[in-house]
Amino acid sequence: MSLQELEQKYLELGKEIEALKKQSEKEEIKYPIFCKLKESSLVVKFTDLKTGEVVVNNINYDVRINIFDCRTHKNTNVWQQLDVCEETGFFDGQLVWCWYNADSHVRYLKFYDVKNKCTYSYSGKRCGIAYDNYEKFEGNYPDWALEAFQTLER
Repeated sequence: MSLQELEQKYLELGKEIEALKKQSEKEEIKYPIFCKLKESSLVVKFTDLKTGEVVVNNINYDVRINIFDCRTHKNTNVWQQLDVCEETGFFDGQLVWCWYNADSHVRYLKFYDVKNKCTYSYSGKRCGIAYDNYEKFEGNYPDWALEAFQTLER
């Protein structure tokens, strides 16, 4: 086999490898996914590899802002993918309103624990209290919640 033939085979193999990589990226991920920026409270609901909507604010971004062409969510040095509850659609650590059926005049604002399908405890540990009702918090998180969100047990 000549050098030219080997170079041609090498180029063809490279193209096949790239095509397989692209195909596997599309098949593996079922969007949307939620990822937290490791160094911040920012959480983005990704709709594809680099595009998403801010769902937890930080100092630079408010909720409902669409981000295009941000760093790929596959970069695990930058992003941490959050678990999502199949029943509620809440991501792990999402701020939610919660209450018991008997509560007519009170609602609690807590972080949702996807793993145990309840809330985080008062100290940020998993497996806090289970309530009858949950509803997602809408809007930017208050400063105290942004700080607490960073320290949840994960």
